[in-house]
Amino acid sequence: MNIGEMLEIVSGGYMRATVHRVISPDTTVDRISIPFFPAPRLDAVVPRIDLPAELAAQARGVENDPDNPMLPTYGENTLKGWLRAHPKVAEKYWSDV
Repeated sequence: MNIGEMLEIVSGGYMRATVHRVISPDTTVDRISIPFFPAPRLDAVVPRIDLPAELAAQARGVENDPDNPMLPTYGENTLKGWLRAHPKVAEKYWSDV
């Protein structure tokens, strides 16, 4: 299971977002993938949850990467991923973002 950025924000960094990658199997092997993306309203702001003390002590905080800001508003985070996945379209139509 891949932990997404929204779960990293919710948990204060206790759960870390994983880097998405696909390792294609040999062509003789079927690749089966069952993605599930729960999606709240685009304007939904993800609140931070109160973790039990023993887990909160292990939380490392939300990663602070200027090239990949963690945005608590679901729609902004989704747009960030979409623009990154489609750079030519982003450059043509969203160059100001």
